[in-house]
Amino acid sequence: MAQWTSAGRGIRYREHETRKHGKRPDRYWCIQYKLKGKTINEAVGWWSQGASHAECENLLSKLRENWRSGQGPQTLKEMREAAAIAKSDEQHRQRLTENENVTVAEFWNEKYYPHIQLYKSANSVRTEQLLFNKWLNPLAGLCLRDLRKEHIETKVVRPLLEAGRSPRTVEYSLAVISQMWNMAHEYEMVGGDNPVSKIKKPRKDNKRDRFLTEEEAKKLLAALKTRAPDVHDLSVLSLFTGLRADECLSLTWADVDMEQKRIFVKDTKNTRNRHAYMTSEVEEMFRSRYKKQRADALVFPNSNGQKNEWGVPDSFTRTVADSGLNEGISDSRQKVVFHTLRHTFASWLVQRGVPLYNVSKLMGHRSLQMTMRYAHLAPDSQKNAAMMLDGALS
Repeated sequence: MAQWTSAGRGIRYREHETRKHGKRPDRYWCIQYKLKGKTINEAVGWWSQGASHAECENLLSKLRENWRSGQGPQTLKEMREAAAIAKSDEQHRQRLTENENVTVAEFWNEKYYPHIQLYKSANSVRTEQLLFNKWLNPLAGLCLRDLRKEHIETKVVRPLLEAGRSPRTVEYSLAVISQMWNMAHEYEMVGGDNPVSKIKKPRKDNKRDRFLTEEEAKKLLAALKTRAPDVHDLSVLSLFTGLRADECLSLTWADVDMEQKRIFVKDTKNTRNRHAYMTSEVEEMFRSRYKKQRADALVFPNSNGQKNEWGVPDSFTRTVADSGLNEGISDSRQKVVFHTLRHTFASWLVQRGVPLYNVSKLMGHRSLQMTMRYAHLAPDSQKNAAMMLDGALS
């Protein structure tokens, strides 16, 4: 290895054995100095990459001035770290300047929407697109970095509440705006606090209490069978298994075990796979639909053989309306929707004395607490059990 050569006070170099810089051997420059009684050697770099005798002198001059004043970086390492921070800060300022005129709509189209298409379910993507088009659109022309709490409250929250939309819809809309802001912050396109964090979200019990009676269920299924046979079959599955709409629409024939009368429910809302079980009504429905399709074929495909990403067809809503099941009902929690079928499944089980723990597992709830909403429907089994001790000491 080449020997070090002194090139002046505190400056030295060594030459590369083969590599050239012009016609001369390339040189690796270093500086040496004493600080607090300790000798420090720090590399400046190769001649061919910009290091030089003059740069070494300049660096030592700056360090000596800092030592005399007791301010600023005291070593070359500290100087480089400070320079890197300054460069990063300047790049950040430049990015903010470049993106200062990016609107909410431009960020949605160029960044946010492509992102959620990759990482969110089709159902979530569709819901967020509908929310943006209908309720978040008043923010579209605003510069994203100028978005403030008052903009969101006056242009989004207030119109939603005035239109009678549920607190859950307001909360969902705010969540979308918040996620957009957080993503923009990661891209260093905005600074400061998330404006959504300063908004007080409306609170209301949004849980549905309505479930169908046996007569209502018969009436609805009969009407669907005449009007929309596919939606009838979809409704039978949800009513007698408790499957969510998306779980029904995602079902393939590979998930249907006719021999064991069991259904494998995968990729659920809470990511927990589970099994559902066939009643005679569900078994009959499956047998009527099965035409020796491939195992990976959907049980309820659309006209193109693909999953219906738009959810349950509108014929369900129209049939409910024509059946008068929602007549005179203004509270959205009391209206019959497709999810009412799942709610009815749980309600009927509890009314028939099925333990809440079992109902929770069949519904795929995250916790038993979610199933406790059905507790009031249970028969007096607990009272009857307690009364078994009546007169025990007589």
